[in-house]
Amino acid sequence: MPVPTAEPLVLELKVPFRTAHGITKQRTNALVRVGRGFGEAGLPPYYPYRLRDIQAYVDQIADQFPIDIPDGLEHQLNALPDGPPPAMAAVDMAMHDRWGQHLGYPLYQLWGLSSEKAPPSSVTLSHSGDDQQFKLTLQSFQDWPVLKIKLGHPEVEQDVALIRLVKEASNARIGVDANGGWSLKQAAQIIPILANLEVLYIEQPIRSSEVADWQALRALCPTNCPPLIADESIQTIQDILRFAPVVDGVNIKLAKAGGLRAARQQVTLSRALGLSVMIGCMIESSVAVTAAAHLAPLADFIDLDALLHLADDPFVGVSIQKGRLLLPDRPGLGVHPR
Repeated sequence: MPVPTAEPLVLELKVPFRTAHGITKQRTNALVRVGRGFGEAGLPPYYPYRLRDIQAYVDQIADQFPIDIPDGLEHQLNALPDGPPPAMAAVDMAMHDRWGQHLGYPLYQLWGLSSEKAPPSSVTLSHSGDDQQFKLTLQSFQDWPVLKIKLGHPEVEQDVALIRLVKEASNARIGVDANGGWSLKQAAQIIPILANLEVLYIEQPIRSSEVADWQALRALCPTNCPPLIADESIQTIQDILRFAPVVDGVNIKLAKAGGLRAARQQVTLSRALGLSVMIGCMIESSVAVTAAAHLAPLADFIDLDALLHLADDPFVGVSIQKGRLLLPDRPGLGVHPR
C-alpha cells in the first residue's frame, strides 16, 4: 500500500521574474508522490501556504487515509480531508497520475479529450527593469502567437509604454496581467488605452476580492473593453458564482482550485455561467504544468509556459513549440524525472 510523501522541489529561474507582488529568481514548491504517481504544490510567495503546510497535510493522509485501489479514484478523492488547496492539488495530481498509469492511458484520453483541440499557450513575459534583457527575451519568442505581459508598475504610464514597445516589436496577440497591481482609479485610466491598443484580455486588473469593487470597475470601462479575467480574486466554486455578473472569464489553476477534479468542476460551472476559461499555472515544474495541460482542450485561453522560465526543470512532460502544446502519450500525467 503506497504511503504519500512530500519533499521540497526547488526551482531556479533563468532570469528574474517580475509581477506586481515582487521579483523572484527562485521558488520552492512541494513534490508529492503516491506510489508511482507524481503531484506538485505550487507555492508562490503571495500565497499563505508553505512547504510545511503541504508536508503536514500529507502526513495527515498517511496516518488517516489508506490510499489504495487505483481504479477507485473517485471514492478516494471523496475521502480526502479538506486542507490547503495546493496540498490537495498535489495529492489529487499524484492520485490521477497513478490511476492513469494503472489503466494504461493518458488522462486526457480517459476524459475523452483531444489534445489537437487545445488553443495555443501564451508565454508570459515580465520586465524586471532591464530594457535590453527584456528586448532580448521578446526576440526569442518572435514566433509565438500569444504573449502575456505582466503589468502593474507604480505608474500606469510605464505599463502603457511597455505594451507599445511590445506591439512595435511583435505581431503576436497580447494579453496583459496586472496581478491586482492597479487601484480602481488607475485601472479606469489605463483600460481605455489598452482597449484602443487591442489587447486580447486584461487579467486581474485590481486586487480586490469584493464583487462591488469589480462592479464599480465595470461601470467605468469603455464599451470596447477587452475581456476582464479574474485570477487571484477567484479561488473557489462559490467565488465563480459571486463574480460571474462582473467578470468575463476566470483563470483556473490547479494549486488554487485544489486539483484536477476541482478544476474540471470549475470549468464546467464557468461554461454554464457564460464565462470564458483560462487554464493557467504558477512557477511550477513539468509535473504541475503537464497536469494542467490535460485540461487544455477545455479552455479558451492557455497560459502554461512556466517550464520555459526554469533554468533546470527536474521533470520531463508536456512540451511547447511556438505555443502549441505537445502532450506526452505516456499513461497518467505522462511525466518522469529528467
